[in-house]
This record gives sequence, structure tokens and C-alpha cells, in this order.
Amino acid sequence: MIARLILTPFSWIFGLVTGIRNLLYDKSILKSYSPGIPVIVVGNLLAGGTGKSPTVVWLARELSSKYKVAILSRGYGRKTRGFQLLDSASTPETVGDEPMEMKLLLPDLTMAVDTNRKRGIQYLASDKYGKTDVILMDDGFQHRKVKPGFAIVLDNFNRPMRSEPLLPAGLRREPLSGLKRADLIVATKRKTTIESVQSGSRIFLITGIAHPLGLVSEISKTGQLIHHLRFADHHSYSHADGVEIRRLYQSFLANDQSGATLAPPIILTTGKDYVKLIRLPELSDLPLQWIPVGPPVDPEEKQNILNKIFNYVEKAHGKR
Repeated sequence: MIARLILTPFSWIFGLVTGIRNLLYDKSILKSYSPGIPVIVVGNLLAGGTGKSPTVVWLARELSSKYKVAILSRGYGRKTRGFQLLDSASTPETVGDEPMEMKLLLPDLTMAVDTNRKRGIQYLASDKYGKTDVILMDDGFQHRKVKPGFAIVLDNFNRPMRSEPLLPAGLRREPLSGLKRADLIVATKRKTTIESVQSGSRIFLITGIAHPLGLVSEISKTGQLIHHLRFADHHSYSHADGVEIRRLYQSFLANDQSGATLAPPIILTTGKDYVKLIRLPELSDLPLQWIPVGPPVDPEEKQNILNKIFNYVEKAHGKR
């Protein structure tokens, strides 16, 4: 609380700067690129997890029933620069962990990463990498250099953006006035279910995500959480981490008093952690599993969201 009070004046300055920047774009003093192809951005106002990637995966699956879809991401945490197309040689180091997770879920979809979103869109729209009807942009609501055709803002039900102060006192990236650019605001994580956890199963959990407490709570409802090894968001797992994970897991097995009456615990992790952990030889023979995550939106809202998305894409194609 004291730290937040100290940082509040800096949040005022941050709000002023971002507000002026938005105004310059709104008045077309700073120019935005309008793509000649339908572009849907899935973003938020908060730094941290609101469920953008699983929402993008869900929309990509739905849109793929009718259109050729491509996904463009920034590729946060990668060690490369420029435009990178995801292929069989891609790794979390070359394209980032979340794009690798999406590729694991959608192996046949065209995906690319580029911090220069305009360039990334132009490359994907050129049909150089196959026909593209619509581009889903994972994050980038604050990337004003590109003007998407349809903007979705996700709002974490458990940490609503309206009650969060601006950076650096809080996690909000821009003033709430920025919401006028959104075509759709969706509350996420109101209801969370982890269907992959069987009742009574024992879980050794590893997370490298921003806010794991909701996940921990859901796992604990059906399974028995025996250990939670928590890393920072987008953690880059080292061989030393692999050695430590193995040591902790084997130490539990050595001291397990259940004998043969209970199955050994599984090592459970998120998709974006899984694509990095499976590359560690220290874990190759351990029961590592990942949690398939569906769209973090209420089931009754799904069709309404899809109707608006398909309506936008159909109208956009009708004007081309």
C-alpha cells in the first residue's frame, strides 16, 4: 500500500503521457496503418494474464471453418529479431513461449511473430506464406501504429481493469478512455474449469505465468496439490531448473508413504511452460503433462462473441 502511494504521482505522469499519445493518434496527427485485410486484435488494458492466447486459439479454430486464418504475435521473450514464421525448426527461444504453445494447439495454421506489427501484417497478407483471409493479432491493443478492423479487450473478472491504477502504481497500461477504441469488451476468467485433472489425482504443479493462484484454486478442487513450484511469467527454464525439478519430484517419491495404494503424482504445467520444459533432458522420463486451456469466457457468451466476429469478417470481405 505504501509503495502504491509513493508511485501514484508517477502514474499520473504516465496517464498524461499515454493520454496525449492516444489523442495524437485519434486526431490523425500520428498516423495509423489501416490494413487491406480483416485484422482482429485481442488485447487488454492490464499488464499480465487475461487469457489473450487461449482466446486467440479459440477464435482461430472457429474462423478456420470458413476462412484462411493467420496469427501474428509479438513473440515476447524470444532471442531473435524481426519477422519470424513459425515452422518445425521454431523454438521458444526463436519465437517465444506463447506462440509455441499456440503452434502446438494449431499445427496447421500460419503463425508469425514480429514486434513491427505493420510489417508482420503486410508479410502475412502478401500470400507469400499461403492464402490469408483474416489475421488474428495476439495482444497489441496499445500498438496504435496499426488500426485493426475489430478490437477485443479482455477484462479479468477477478482483477477488473476499472479498479486497477495506472502503471507503475498498478497494472493498467492506459487510461480507461482508451476503451472507446474497443469493438467488444469481454469479461474473462469468471468461471474456470480444469477438465484434465482427474478427481483425487496428486499434482506436482509448475507455473511460469503472471497470476497462478486461480489455476491453483481450480486444481485443488478436484486434485491433491502436493507441491507448487512457481516461477516468474515467461520464465526461461535452464538445465539447473530441470535438475532441481527432478530432485524435488524424486525426493517426494522417496518419502511417499502411500506405497502402491496411490498412483505416482503427475507433473502438471501450463502450455507455454510445457513447450520449454519438454526440451530439458532432465525431465525426459518424468510424467510431465500440460493443461489444455479453453477460451476463458462464459459459455453463454461464446455465440454472441462469434456472431460479432463473423459479421465483421464477412462485411470486411464484402468491401474488398
